[in-house]
Amino acid sequence: MNILVVHACQINAFPPVRNLIEILLRNRHHVTVITRDDSGLYLDNTDNLKCIVLPEASRNKILAGFSYLKKLRILRRTVKEEMKSNDILWTTTDSTVRDLGDMVFNYRHIMQLMELTEDVPLIPGQNIIKSNIKKYAKQAYKVVVPEYNRAHIQKTWWDLKVVPSILPNKMTLKDVGEVPEDVNMVLEQVKKESRKIILYQGGFWADRDLELYAQAVEKINDEYCLYIMGRDMPYRKELCDKHPSIKYIPYIKPPFHLLVTKMAYIGLLPYKAAKNQHYSMLNALYCAPNKIYEYSACGLPMIGSDVPGLFYSFASNDIGYVCKKESTEEILDIIKNIETRYDQMVLNCLDYYEQTDMDQIVHEILGEI
Repeated sequence: MNILVVHACQINAFPPVRNLIEILLRNRHHVTVITRDDSGLYLDNTDNLKCIVLPEASRNKILAGFSYLKKLRILRRTVKEEMKSNDILWTTTDSTVRDLGDMVFNYRHIMQLMELTEDVPLIPGQNIIKSNIKKYAKQAYKVVVPEYNRAHIQKTWWDLKVVPSILPNKMTLKDVGEVPEDVNMVLEQVKKESRKIILYQGGFWADRDLELYAQAVEKINDEYCLYIMGRDMPYRKELCDKHPSIKYIPYIKPPFHLLVTKMAYIGLLPYKAAKNQHYSMLNALYCAPNKIYEYSACGLPMIGSDVPGLFYSFASNDIGYVCKKESTEEILDIIKNIETRYDQMVLNCLDYYEQTDMDQIVHEILGEI
């Protein structure tokens, strides 16, 4: 099958999109990707892959509006041309659907959502005029979300006839090949760490709360240390200024970041309800982190917030603990509990990772086309 994947964002900021492309290629589909990419795609199989990289928008605020309109024209013209030879149009984010607009009605459209959202601003930078993207969902061939609760919430919000398909944010664990020199330098530094590493990897957004974990680890810093890894943001700097003992590792291109993950002892998944961009306040409560699969693939027991998106996975698979009291004392008790059961929890994590057959799920989403 010929599939056009349109991701009008930076592709290496969205691990689930990279993974989708890998799954499609692995199952011998011909894939064309339209995306933004300032760091290079890392894919195993490129025989059936065609990549079209969109121009970056201007960072000049005065020219931003003109730049956005130019980007839209290029994007829509490119999609129209590429769909002459493709069977499926697969969009990956709400903003991508917004940017394509009504032209998606002309094609067999799979509409994937990375976050829980009711609507998206029609024009970036304002939050008054909306796009009414539910109209695209109501006519899509399939709507795809990463988590069970989100599927039912989106169905209710948008009055969909069918519950959206669930494609978990599970990545493929693979041999990364030759490791770049800059990554090797980071790995050498991490190897020198004599303490057990408690790791957070991901974005530093308003709905991620690392403060309690930093306080807790400081109390046991002779044996444990807190490492955080991801793209730099203001909250990261604020956190490290307040807690100098935190070790910060800048963003590492996937999948090389997993080489650091494998060296950790415990993985963190801190979430709290907070307004983040245009997404729903419920987004963090029904989180669908790719980290849960990255940690489990590397055998890391987890500690996370007491939210539905984590509690049921942790409880039914015994791969981690949630913090219900939200205190440093509770976090320290959880770390002790993990220590006493560490070997069994590692095995549970590895089993959890193997349970989900992503290839079969994508096959079912594509259906009889």
